[in-house]
Amino acid sequence: MPENTPAAERTRRAILEAGIEVLSTNPSAPLSEIAAQAGVSRSTFHRYFSDRAALREAAKTAAEQAWREVADRARLEEGTGFEAYRRLCTELLGGLSLLIWWWGVNADTEDPKAPDETELRIGAMIARGHEDGTIDPQLSVEWLASSVWAMLYMVHHLPRESGGKINGFQARQQAIRSLLKAAATDPGTV
Repeated sequence: MPENTPAAERTRRAILEAGIEVLSTNPSAPLSEIAAQAGVSRSTFHRYFSDRAALREAAKTAAEQAWREVADRARLEEGTGFEAYRRLCTELLGGLSLLIWWWGVNADTEDPKAPDETELRIGAMIARGHEDGTIDPQLSVEWLASSVWAMLYMVHHLPRESGGKINGFQARQQAIRSLLKAAATDPGTV
């Protein structure tokens, strides 16, 4: 790893972000494609990440941190369950490529894992919404949490796959509307 300077950190971050963007679309993309996307040579790529596994490990660590930070920014413990759910959905749309890549990596594992602290906080927020009457109690915690991930996947991929019919902004707007209307006890108020 090069020296810990601001320039080196920017280069590392550019490679990491390019890797996440490329691998979220094509998990078997060559490292040269990631280097090109980052605007660096392959040798520069290797000074920061020895191989694909090192890049994936760094991306996994960054995704786990981003996941916790999204929940913190959404202030899951504040307000009604629905207000917190709205903030969570909005925050999740901000770190799309990283979270979609991470979701795909986790979905590929066959071993079910215990919920992490953030998932438990989200579950508690949805349960609070059931109790306070702001989130439809007929929709389970698991259903709502999974539907958020499905919608994030669509927002990430649909603009490319729609042939220009839906751009990124439109996909985000439709996703947030769909998620909120689906979760609300009274969808007419959304």
